[in-house]
Amino acid sequence: MPNVGSRCLLAALPIALAPSAASAQSPPPARGQRLVEVARATAFENLSTSAAGQNGAAPARNGALFVPIVRTRFAGPVDGDRGAVVDSELELWRSDDGGLGWRRANVAPTDGDGNAALIPDGELLACLWSAVGGQTFSSVFWQRYDPRTDQWVGSPTSIAAGTSGSDQYHASDLARTDGGALVAVIGNHADAKAPVWNCSWSTGMRWLAADATEWAPLVQVNVNSYGCCASAMARGERVDISYRTCPSEAVHGLRTVDGRTGRFEQDTDENAGNEPAADAYIANVGVLCHDATGGRSLLHLLGSHSPGKGRLVVSWSRPGTAVRTTTIADDPMLVAGNENPQHFTLARGPGNQVFAYFSKQSEGFAHLWQCVVEEGVPVGEAKRVASGEEGAFVNLAGMRSSGVFSGLHVVTLGRGSKLGGGVVSVFGSWPARSFWQPRTG
Repeated sequence: MPNVGSRCLLAALPIALAPSAASAQSPPPARGQRLVEVARATAFENLSTSAAGQNGAAPARNGALFVPIVRTRFAGPVDGDRGAVVDSELELWRSDDGGLGWRRANVAPTDGDGNAALIPDGELLACLWSAVGGQTFSSVFWQRYDPRTDQWVGSPTSIAAGTSGSDQYHASDLARTDGGALVAVIGNHADAKAPVWNCSWSTGMRWLAADATEWAPLVQVNVNSYGCCASAMARGERVDISYRTCPSEAVHGLRTVDGRTGRFEQDTDENAGNEPAADAYIANVGVLCHDATGGRSLLHLLGSHSPGKGRLVVSWSRPGTAVRTTTIADDPMLVAGNENPQHFTLARGPGNQVFAYFSKQSEGFAHLWQCVVEEGVPVGEAKRVASGEEGAFVNLAGMRSSGVFSGLHVVTLGRGSKLGGGVVSVFGSWPARSFWQPRTG
């Protein structure tokens, strides 16, 4: 049994932090494309951001920008004997000046929170997150948030409830169609229960039709064995879900949900990446992003099962066309197999562009790189856009919300000997504006 799910689950299970001061930071004077700090852990805390494949930032229709952060608080200093976890809270951090200054706006109304996917949902936001929620085992919750009042709407809804140490669930991703349907993507852990699941370490899906109040029953997404590290994004009335699966050798599988019916359009897993070959095997993580013209990009690694051949690639296609895989950066230390790298992601760009952001394992995750990609092909060379201490860019999460292009591109997490329990920053073009496609629903 591969340990895929346990590794994936670790990223989504409670990483606790206590709320820090909620006062707004002073906006830095310089503008343009740069790194802006959002929050920094104290000596008794760890900070975490969304996973690489989750929607890790969201713009609101009223102009505000939001970033979900998990704060884990310990009984002792992080650098010493930390002792027991005191609590963990999912916080929503907000900027009202285009990303230059940030404040903590609210926290999730559950206990033992893990990381979250956050997306625009009409005038509101929709949030999908992991939490213990007063029980012993990780479950998945969903709730809307009103950025006009900075208040949660209603009560949190449990849409996948854990029952035991081997039957737990974590939030993978969340997407909204043009017509207003929501698709929640959920990962399972260990001994998944029939009849919903035919395999542990799989990906599940629940559908909420536009204007509906009840979610459709949970269904499994992957047809073949395993379905790990899922990522999702809407294009029109459809939602594509990608995940690592194993028809034989591992591939990045993909299935599409029709947001009007909640049904899958493919009977089995479509390969959204390359065909496996020597020195061209994948790891678990692939990050999906659509451009504004219907192109579909998947950022993932290729390599061998030992260091030396690693590189980051973009697999691009339009529905019904062959996949084209192009290298965007070499990183020889990357290893294929049951690995869960979190240091690369995609962000929505204008027109047919997406932005690939990454750090390199071979550089100790000390530099943030940007590569502009059009229809799967790099536009010029990748360039360093920020630098820091070793571990400064160990985790990245992109702004991939469907139907909007924002100047906020990526959320970064730095952690290491000189960064303590975590420094969360954002990179983009400041002050950030958000450009919305015409509404169809």
